[in-house]
Amino acid sequence: METPAAPAASEARSVAPAAASVPARRSARIVASGTRNADSAEVERERLLARLLASQGRAMISRAADECRRAGVEFPSSQAVQLQLLEHVDESLAREALATLGRLLAAEPPLKRPILEQRLKRLEDSADEEATRGAAAELRRSLRA
Repeated sequence: METPAAPAASEARSVAPAAASVPARRSARIVASGTRNADSAEVERERLLARLLASQGRAMISRAADECRRAGVEFPSSQAVQLQLLEHVDESLAREALATLGRLLAAEPPLKRPILEQRLKRLEDSADEEATRGAAAELRRSLRA
């Protein structure tokens, strides 16, 4: 009687490692659920930034940037985004963009030089706050050097 039990025990051992390597289905769902939430937040961030980059005109750019801020999106330090922020009606945001662009342009050439110069000239001529006018003039001078 011991002889038939021995093959059954060896079969059980050969099946056990295969079953142990298959992950539990429930744990896979939990991981997928957390990933989906992170992905949806990233998709929303990308959507908002794409809307900001596609916006034209001060009012439209300001609305798109404000929506990004309400959603908690941090503006990336890229020339394209910062160039758009120069058009925002909130001059404190435009000054932050000027400072960021100053750092970026110290390391790399401007990507859209004519548009950048036009926006800097507009800020220099018609900004309400002296700090904004001065920062725009300074950045414009540094482009010419």
